[in-house]
Amino acid sequence: MNKAKQNTMIYVGIGILLLLFLVVMCYSCGPELAVSEYENEVNQIKEIDASKRQEELNMLVEKGKMNVNYSSKAVFKGTVSEQFNIKNIKNNHHAIEFQLYDETGDCIYSSKKLAPGYEMTSIELEKQLTKGVHQCKLKVGYAEEGNVSSAFPITIEVR
Repeated sequence: MNKAKQNTMIYVGIGILLLLFLVVMCYSCGPELAVSEYENEVNQIKEIDASKRQEELNMLVEKGKMNVNYSSKAVFKGTVSEQFNIKNIKNNHHAIEFQLYDETGDCIYSSKKLAPGYEMTSIELEKQLTKGVHQCKLKVGYAEEGNVSSAFPITIEVR
């Protein structure tokens, strides 16, 4: 190998090492990622003994649970419900909100806050559905927490 090729390979090797060094330095000195309130609480739990830690984790899980009863079928005359029910169980820690979505994913109803222990037995759809049976989705979540939500199937019959 001639001297020019050797020098070129040395410079390329040094360049690669410098690039790797810069990448490592940027990664280690870069801004810290934002930590959620939940992660902060979990990190604080790591600083206590194992039995107390499990107790704290159980409390966090319980705090995040959502318990809702709803009927899997609703009946409407036009846009007004004749048969509908959703209940925010009183052991929930927060108010809930829910939305109904039709088969195309369009929102046909958005609720106001429903406090723990309260239920709704009548609603009026924001969008008219055709007469017949529709396989829709009910999305339920905490109104202000925003981190707990679930979607469930619901059959809507329009008469």
